[in-house]
Parts: sequence; C-alpha cells; structure tokens
Amino acid sequence: MNRNILRFKFITLITALLFSILVIRVTQLIFFQKNLIMASPSVKNQKERGFIIDRNGEKLALSLETYSIYARPNEIENKLKAAKDLGEILGINYAKILEQLNKKKPFVWIKRQVDLEKMQRLEDISIKGVYLEKEFRRYYPFHHLASHILGFVGIDNNGLEGIEYYFDAFLSPKRMDKKRVGFNGQTRGYSVVLTIDRYIQEVVEEALSNALKSTDAKQVTAIVMKPSTGEILAMANKPDFDPNNFKSYSEKFIRNRAITDAFEPGSTFKIFIASLLMDKHLINTNDTFNCRGFIKIGNTVIHDTAQHGLIDFSQVLQKSCNVGMILSVDRINDKDLYKGLRNFGFGTATGINLPGESQGILRNPSRWSKISKYEMAIGQEVAVTSLQLITAGSAIANNGILMQPRIIRRIENPDGSTLKYYKPLKIRRVIGEETSKKLLEILTGVLTTEGTGYKAKVEGYSIAGKTGTAQIADPQKGGYLGGQFYASFIGFVPVPNPKIVVLVTIDRPRGEKYGGQTAAPVFKYIVERIAPYLNILPSNSTVYVYNNNEK
Repeated sequence: MNRNILRFKFITLITALLFSILVIRVTQLIFFQKNLIMASPSVKNQKERGFIIDRNGEKLALSLETYSIYARPNEIENKLKAAKDLGEILGINYAKILEQLNKKKPFVWIKRQVDLEKMQRLEDISIKGVYLEKEFRRYYPFHHLASHILGFVGIDNNGLEGIEYYFDAFLSPKRMDKKRVGFNGQTRGYSVVLTIDRYIQEVVEEALSNALKSTDAKQVTAIVMKPSTGEILAMANKPDFDPNNFKSYSEKFIRNRAITDAFEPGSTFKIFIASLLMDKHLINTNDTFNCRGFIKIGNTVIHDTAQHGLIDFSQVLQKSCNVGMILSVDRINDKDLYKGLRNFGFGTATGINLPGESQGILRNPSRWSKISKYEMAIGQEVAVTSLQLITAGSAIANNGILMQPRIIRRIENPDGSTLKYYKPLKIRRVIGEETSKKLLEILTGVLTTEGTGYKAKVEGYSIAGKTGTAQIADPQKGGYLGGQFYASFIGFVPVPNPKIVVLVTIDRPRGEKYGGQTAAPVFKYIVERIAPYLNILPSNSTVYVYNNNEK
C-alpha cells in the first residue's frame, strides 16, 4: 500500500515537472519566437551578417543582437488597449499602432530593433498576439571612419552602399548563392577583409578634416596606395557621414567622390604626357623651348603662368610650363597619344570592387577639335577620378607597370579561414622601366624651394611630386567657372623606389587656389605620420617637387 502511494506521488511529481517544463517552453515560444515561423514569411529567424575587417584584423562593421516587435492582429482581443500599452512603452503615437493592428493582415510590424529596456518592459506586460523577434542591427564602431568605403545596410540588413552593397552576397547568409560561394548553412555570413589600414585611414581623415576647415573648400579627397600591389591603404572624402545614422545625410555626403566624381586634372596630367613622349624617344630632357608666356593655336590663345623664356624639357616639368608642354605634345600623333593615355587607364573604369565608379572622359581622336591635343597636354578636355589619377601615377612608381587597384584582400569563413584571396593583378606595362626611373629622377632632381611644391617637403625623405591647379568646367554654360579651381598634389615616397603614392585633391578652396599651397601641406601631414608607421626610413634627402605657379 505504501509502495503504491509512493509510486502515485512519484508519477504526480514527474507529471507536474513535465507540465512545468511544457509551460516554460510555451512561454519561451510565445515571447521570444526564436525558431518559430508561423503565419507569415515576413518573420524570419535572421542570421548574423559577416564582419568587415581592416587589413590588421580590426572590425570596422559588425552586428549586434536586437529584438523587433510584431503582432498577429487576429490574436489580439482588445486592440485599443494593446495599442495604448505598446505606444506608452515604445514612445509611439498609439493611433499609428492601432492603424496597424486594424489591418486585415495576419502579420504586421510594430517596431523594428528596440532597445533592451523596452523589450524587458514588453515581456513584463505580456500582450497576447504581440511577439518579439530576434534580429541583428548593423553597427559601425568607428562611426564616420571609412564610411564611403564601408557603406551601410537597410532595416532588413540588406547592403545598400559601399562594400556592404557590393559584397552583400557574401556578407549576408540569406542572400548567398549556394553554387557560387559554397554556402553551407552557417549562421553568420562570410567576412570581408579590406586592404585598408585603420591607422592610416584615421590619419588621412584627420588631415582632410583640417584641410576642409583651413581652405573652406567644398570637398576634399585623399587616397594612399601601394604601387607594387595596387592595394589602397586609405581612401577618404570630407565631408562624410556616420553609417549608423545614414538617413540623416543627403546624397552628396554619402557619395564616394574618390570614384564617382570626374574632374579636369590640370598640371598633374603633364607627367603622363611627358612619360609617353619620353618612352617613345620623341623628346630629350635637354630639348629646349621658347616660352613667351602664351601660345596661339589657330584662333585660340593659351596663356602660361609666366614668361619662362628659353627652357629645356626638364624645366618645362619643373616650372609646369604650359607653352613647353603644348610644343612638346606636337611630336606625338593623335593615335599614339590616345592609345598611351588609354593604357594608363584614363577613360575607363578601374574595376575596383566598389559601386558607382565613373569611367571619366577621354574622347576618341575622331571627336577631337584642332586644339584638343594641346588642351589635353595641360590637363584640360579630359576628366579623371581621383582613383584613376593615383592608379596611373602608381604605374610610374611601379617601374611602368599598371596594377589593378584593390580594396579587398580576402573573403573569410566564419572560423577565420580564407574562402577567397584577391591576389595583386598586373594589368599591363604602360611605359618602360627606364622611362619610369628617369621621370621620377626629373621629378626629384635639380630643384630648389623655388618650386611651389616646397610645402610638401618632409624632412629626411626623398619625395617626387607634382601639383595641379585646374579650372572647373561650367556644365550649364560651357567654358569654365570664374575663380573656381580644383587643387591637387600627387607624391611618391620614397624615391627611387616608392613604397606609397599619396594623392590629395581639394575642390574649390577659398583664398589660395594652387595645389602647392593647399594640397601639398595635406600630403606632408599624412606622410609625416604614416611613413614611420610603414617603416619607410628617412633617406636624409631633400624633397624636390616639379612645379612653379602652374595651373
């Protein structure tokens, strides 16, 4: 008898325990809905998006757990009370919530991505028919840093801009093409490792922020590239935006101007014209030209910045003499000039793994006027992006070999192993090695502080460089906008074997307009800080920059 009583008590205890477990589990399913997908395909157990990481392993974009609130209106008994309770906790007008609850739909969102405190309060009041869904919110821990590269995602964690958009198929598990990327059902997307170095990016952005204030420019851009591999160590524009709150910014802040905006480069373009002339042995550095301060081509008069008198070709580059460049370019035929500039990548997109890249403008010779060739010799009638300009410049630094610009190093599996590696890619040889060395020698050679690029000087380093100051075309009326200029500086560090190339462009600075006065100091600020960091040692040589009051 006692045994039967004990058995009954034991069975009762087990039954009660199982019932308690069942109640707890049902409660979990009701409140958390972690794995339950019922009436609507809109409610999904969201998977975590992959990381975006800098070249040293620092996470620039990651995902944080959050919860979103949805309702099944047909399960709610008192919709008015539910709307008021939800509105009080969420800080939303209850009428808007009631409007949602009155819809003839099996499922409606109430609020996406609520904070922990609100979620806990909702758990406490337990509204029937209202559920919490675990989601992930994208977070950019460095806020504005590299915003134009990273881009951002929408409320459903779909990439909308930048790397987030371009590599969405890798970063987002739900979007993965199983055949293409080998998706194996993992709970987090693949991670994208950039060529960007966070420290260098920070230095560049700090330099640009200072320049934007000091020059009162419309916008400023800078890129740092490794010429031997095409890797981009930094790419930035100011003003920029915080991808954590991208909806607060207009399109002009979000656009990656380093790859989307094409401009007439002015005198920085002269180094490419010079390299083609030298490579084809159409000119010697001691060939002389007589500059009277202007030159007439047909009915068009092109002015120079000064009357330079009798100068050789090295001095043409040194003084950025427009007349000398125009007389020089007459030695190359239109077909060879066009082909050479196309080989440098002008007039075609670089193919970088970022959305929205412009191909710039380099017209076919069949569309040239009688003065087009001469205008191009001084960086007009051609439009380039900052990325095109530094990529072409890096070919000169890389013994004449053009590299594919790279922003991605590799794609990683969730366990950190490599899924795909992006190797350096040689595109083509554009000039001979001897021409490259000779041109760099000219750009660092017999020059004193008379050149306007002296403000780029970094003590102890041998640096070649070129400034540019270009007029800005008027898209409405044609011709050029009065008093508005694009100032730039491109520099090679160190010479004779550059490890980095740095480009700075300043759009419409106020006051000083020349690249040597506005862009060169920004270059100096950047190089002083990143050269030691990259173990580029001083050579105790002086910086010489070919330039003198040029445009």
